[in-house]
This record gives sequence, structure tokens and C-alpha cells, in this order.
Amino acid sequence: MNKTKYSFQSGILVGVISSLSVVGLAYAGQYFYQTYQQQQILHHIEAQKQQFLEQVNQQYLNQSQDGAQQLLTLLRQSSQIQRAIVANLKIDDGVSLQFDRLLFTAEIQAHKGIPAALAQHKIFYQPQFQIGQPIKTWQCFSTLNDELRPKDCLYRQEAPENSDLLRQALMSAVSAARQQYQGSTHTPPIETQCSKFKAKLPQDFDVFATGAYSGRDSRYQIDDSGHQANEMDIYVQHNRPTVLILGAYEPTIWNIKWEANTHIVGVVATGYHAQRVLGLPNSVPVLETTSENSQCGYSYVSNENAAALNQLSQKIMQKDIKSVILAQNGRAQIGNIGLISALKSSNDKTINDIIDKNAPLAGQAGINDAVAKGLLRPANKTDIQAWKASYNRANNIHTPPVIGGSESSGTGMEYVHFGSAYVVLKEMTIPAGLYGAHSVTFFVPQGVPRPKGNPGHSTIYDMGSGGCYGSSPDCSRS
Repeated sequence: MNKTKYSFQSGILVGVISSLSVVGLAYAGQYFYQTYQQQQILHHIEAQKQQFLEQVNQQYLNQSQDGAQQLLTLLRQSSQIQRAIVANLKIDDGVSLQFDRLLFTAEIQAHKGIPAALAQHKIFYQPQFQIGQPIKTWQCFSTLNDELRPKDCLYRQEAPENSDLLRQALMSAVSAARQQYQGSTHTPPIETQCSKFKAKLPQDFDVFATGAYSGRDSRYQIDDSGHQANEMDIYVQHNRPTVLILGAYEPTIWNIKWEANTHIVGVVATGYHAQRVLGLPNSVPVLETTSENSQCGYSYVSNENAAALNQLSQKIMQKDIKSVILAQNGRAQIGNIGLISALKSSNDKTINDIIDKNAPLAGQAGINDAVAKGLLRPANKTDIQAWKASYNRANNIHTPPVIGGSESSGTGMEYVHFGSAYVVLKEMTIPAGLYGAHSVTFFVPQGVPRPKGNPGHSTIYDMGSGGCYGSSPDCSRS
């Protein structure tokens, strides 16, 4: 009898394990199939982009012309290129292609054959202009996240601006026309931020690039992006004149130190958001070039962006990068560093010179500062119950008493986690950097202004209206 019972139980256990294995294999198969689908769609877009560029170069661009003339040709022929080339490219269902005002755009639409991770995203390609040379590269931008975005493709939430590109092309074209009219063989240089920076550098120098997508959190904001500034510590040792390219996606404060025999002659600080450099004497030229200030283009340091960084170095300084060093945990070393305590640094510029003095401190430091200033106070159970009552009234929810239930039984918004909750007491601006584990809850009593700024992943609960705003389910996003 016991043997029969044991065999029966073993059979059940084997059946359960087999069922779980089948479910696991099905899930893994679905995951790999979706990944394969994503890669196929992105490869298809890349192939159509390459075909587009080949046909445009063959049919519309004279390679003996410089980039300015080519850009103006692309602008004049935009509609014709769309009809004659783009309209005849092979496209998958759910993908649309368009060329307009110097931008070749692939839009991935919501469609049954499109994976959800790609749907409603765009990839943009924009020609890169260099004075006196034909167009050689088209920079890629995309709204896709880091895991899906193609290599050498920069992140953007919207289409890149082309006003600076057109302005430089028009100025170059006018200069060339004036030269031809006057019969002169001299072309005066067009001065840009890039040329001004290059003019301050010596004839001979080496270029090193370092950085990462982001560094370690700081307490500050350095721009109006609503993002908490990161910090990076960069230590340098090199026995020849050195130019540093410092690149990060997030707004970043770069703290530079160097060994005594090192001569840093210039710095290019680049990224999507603002980049600020500390530790160098004011005599060292610094070029800050970002998405909002991109006469020279911009990039950031990652495994995938090495080629794009080198293009940036060539565009600004006509030099290749000797090596790219990835920062780890907000720190990177260039060369063989001895004792860090012996490194040199300058106090010509301090943290007070670069932070946004009108913005609150970032992250939890900003929350603590707001409490100290009387703008916030920690919430208690009474505030939470008052909010739930306000929500129930606004949504006409009647909650009869539940005998034997918990204190919160029957109230609305049961899913809300009220850890790190605060009551807004006065008009205030939300600190930057309240994302993920750093997010908090704000209760706004009736008559108190809703706080300004970017809540990140935090949620704002309006005690007067019973409405909520932020990342929690069923809350408005604005």
C-alpha cells in the first residue's frame, strides 16, 4: 500500500515538473522569438537606410561638391527624393519611411506584426556637415531605449533640429558664391564654437575619451532638464599634451585631477544633457557641446559609441582618439596613476559656479532640505486616511464598515504604497532625481499650490479634488 501511494505521489511530482518545464520552455521560446523579431525589424530599417543613401549619392549628390552645396541640394530636392527613392523602398508592415527637411525617418507603428517594445518609436538619420568636405556620414538618433537602440545611435525624445545645420550650410554657400563673384581664390574660414576651440590648442597633442552613460548621484542640478546631476572623477597621467573628451548622457559634473608631469591642453565635454568641468585652471579651454548646444555635434561614451566619438574628435580637432576608457561607478583613470592623494587639481572654478542656484537640491537631499525649510512635512496615518476619503468622495465610492477588517479595508486606492510620504505646506519645486527607489509621495491639501517641476516616478495626490498625478496606476501623467 505504501509503495503504491509513493508511486502515485512520485507520478504527481513528475507531472508537475513536466508541466512547469513545458511552461518555462514556452515562455523562453516566446522571449527569443520576440527578440528575433525585434532584430529583424531593426536590420530591415538599416538595410533600407543604406539603400536610400546609395541612391541619393548616385542620383542627387555630386561628390565633387562640398557638404554645404550637397545639403542645399538635399533641401531643394526633398519632395523629389521622397517620391523617387523613399516611396519605392521595400518596407515591412508597420514601418513607414519618410525624407523631409534633411531627415530620413523610420517610424515603427503599432501593428500586429510589430513587437510592443518597438511600437510607436522612431529612428532618425541626419547628414553631418563639415566645411569644405562632401557629406560622409549620417548621424543616427532614436527614441528607442538603450537595449534596443542601434549601435552608434544617440538617444533623442524628438526629431533632431536642423536649423544650425542649414545656417552653417547657407553661410558656407554664400561665402563660396562671394569668392567666385570676386574672382578670389581665398575662402575665409567660418568661425564656430568648434573652430574657436581648435584654434586654442597646440599643433601636436593626443586625444583620450572617457565617461559612461551616467556616474554616481550628486545633490545638485546643473540645468533645467529636471534630471539630477551625476558626478565623475577622472584621473589623468600622460607625458604628452593631452585633450580629453568627456562624455555622459546624463547631466554630469566632471572632477579632473592629474599627475604633475601631465599637461592637459583642452577638454571637450559632451552629452545629451549639460556637462560641467571642475578641477582645471581657467586657462585650459573647455568646449561644452550637448543636444541643446550642438554646433559641433554631441555624443557620449559607451561600448557602442566609440565610432561616433571618433567622428566627433575628427570633426572638432581633426584627430583620432588614442583610446576610450569606460568609467566605472563614476570614476576613470587615464594612464598609470600612482598615488591619487598626490594628484593636482585647480580651484579656479567651484561647485557654486556651475550649479543651478534657482533649483532645489536633488534627490533625498532636496526632500530633506524642503522639510528643513518648512515646505514639506512627513505624512502620517491621518493624512493617508484623509486622502482616501477624498478619493472616495470624488469617485462616489461608498465604503460601509467592514466588521473584523483591517483599518484600511474598503477604502479607495488600496494599491498605493505610501512609504516616504510628505505633505506639501507651501509653494515649492520638486527636487530632481526622484526615480525608482528614490521616488516619494506628495499629499497636497486643499488651498496649497500643486508643486512645480518634474516628479520623476513620484506621485502627487490632490486632497481637494481627489485626483492624482504621476506614475501610479490610474493617475494622470500631467
